[in-house]
Amino acid sequence: MKKPLRILAILLGGLLALLVILAVSLTLLVDLNEYKGKIAQAVKDKTGRELRIEGKLGWSFFPRIGIETGKVELGNAPGFGPEPFARLDGAGARVELLPLLRKQVIVDTVFLNGLKLNLARNAAGKTNWDDLTAPTPAKAEKPAEKTPSGKAPDLGGIRVNKIDIRQADVTWKDQTSKTQTAVRNLDLQTGKIVVGEPVDVRLVFDLESSQLPARKRVDLKTRVNLDLEARKLEVSNLALGFDESLLSGTLAIKNFDKPAYRFDLALDQVDLDRYMPATPAPTTAPSAATKPGTAAPAEPVEIPLSLLRSLDVQGKLRIQKLKAMNLHSSDVAIQIAANNGLITLGPNQAKLYNGKYTGRTSLDVRGKTPLLTIDESVTGIELAPALKDALQFDKFTGSANLSAKATAQGLDARQIKQTLNGSAAFGVQNGAIKGMDLKKMIDAIEAAKRDKSYQKLAELSPQPGDETAFSRLSGTAQIKNGVVQNNDLKIQSPKLLNISGKGSADLPREILDYTVTVGAYPIIIDGPFSKPRFRPDWNAILKGRVEEKKTEIKEKLQEKLKEKFKLR
Repeated sequence: MKKPLRILAILLGGLLALLVILAVSLTLLVDLNEYKGKIAQAVKDKTGRELRIEGKLGWSFFPRIGIETGKVELGNAPGFGPEPFARLDGAGARVELLPLLRKQVIVDTVFLNGLKLNLARNAAGKTNWDDLTAPTPAKAEKPAEKTPSGKAPDLGGIRVNKIDIRQADVTWKDQTSKTQTAVRNLDLQTGKIVVGEPVDVRLVFDLESSQLPARKRVDLKTRVNLDLEARKLEVSNLALGFDESLLSGTLAIKNFDKPAYRFDLALDQVDLDRYMPATPAPTTAPSAATKPGTAAPAEPVEIPLSLLRSLDVQGKLRIQKLKAMNLHSSDVAIQIAANNGLITLGPNQAKLYNGKYTGRTSLDVRGKTPLLTIDESVTGIELAPALKDALQFDKFTGSANLSAKATAQGLDARQIKQTLNGSAAFGVQNGAIKGMDLKKMIDAIEAAKRDKSYQKLAELSPQPGDETAFSRLSGTAQIKNGVVQNNDLKIQSPKLLNISGKGSADLPREILDYTVTVGAYPIIIDGPFSKPRFRPDWNAILKGRVEEKKTEIKEKLQEKLKEKFKLR
């Protein structure tokens, strides 16, 4: 027994010695630098680009076989300027020698230092890598072997101990959209990579974009499990830092051909307004169809139907602090489900402005025209800070309960406004309507009525500091084709009695047509949302005065008749 083992040991030792001698011989006898010119010429013949290998090519051997290079530069495509397409300071790979005897390929390290990659697309839509990815026609006499459909290549015998990328820069210039994005100072390190097993990943870089106000830092730590046979990707232990936000949780993508997304994520804080593009100032004069003093309406953005119909998403997102459209909220919980063209958000909830929000929204794009359904409500919300933050509107104060159920159809926001139908209800406690003092307006109307100076009071002009305090304001509304109709406004005010209101608000046109009645005095409020007019409804007031006179004459006549019959 000892003799065969000894013979086997001698054979293995001899084989190992032979490999070592071969590796040493290669490093001593074969100088790769002699082939730099041939390599550059081959690249030139295949791509038409210049390849410059400035650094030395070198071997390494026992206990690892490896090859390394110094500075390398690949020229850009014609028409994309003098800067190189790619440049790197150094790169290499090392394969462990002993596992090769067991028919195992273990790559100890793959490293890449100082990569500079310049990607671009010109105004015609052509990129500077199109020529590199163009398919090469297969030779007729020897067709390429095909991998069976749906079967991943066999990589089970390959293991990579580490991938290490340092100080990489990638820029992207797009002339079609006039945008530029750059990834700077990218560092990527991985743990052991074995097919079918999860791998730890650490990625750090700075992000620059013409659409972002400043450079943003991205710091990613996670564990990735890529299963090529099952065609799925799972991400766990996610910790993604971006700017001032930290995202954690899990996500998965199944079926790469028709992806299905699943996630359970948590975000500590985010200010979405920081990443919204600034509203450009108007650069052209308004058209004749545009009313003076109003901005030309922006072109509507159509809903991407094909994209939404293809979505297969199910997940949850929790946000501790959120700022969006200048609204502040906390403890946000969002659920999303999308499949076969039906997208549902909710039930969702959040805390905002000392109140609570709950709601559910669905978008059905299975038909020709998208159908939007909303069921939203807020309770105990403080109106003053909410309206000021959201709309820069400071005309209402109080604690409000609001609810709305509505549907709409359309391919863009304009059509959705025009087809909005549903109902709403509102109630506000202990608040005030700023910019309108109903008591002063009624006093002015009564004075004009006494003096019969109706024409002098054609309009009521609110003054700075005017407001109408109330203990309760409530009502309901019906929404039809974007027009909100309210007929039952009731206001309880400590200074006035019998305040009611009715009228409409045209959302697509942003025009008011409303009447507030205080006792016997109706006040018309109409015009654009941004600058409404207030004026006495003299026709109704005088008509009411005539009716009062008729009633007075009738009552006096009845009294006289009663007296006359009593005398008889």
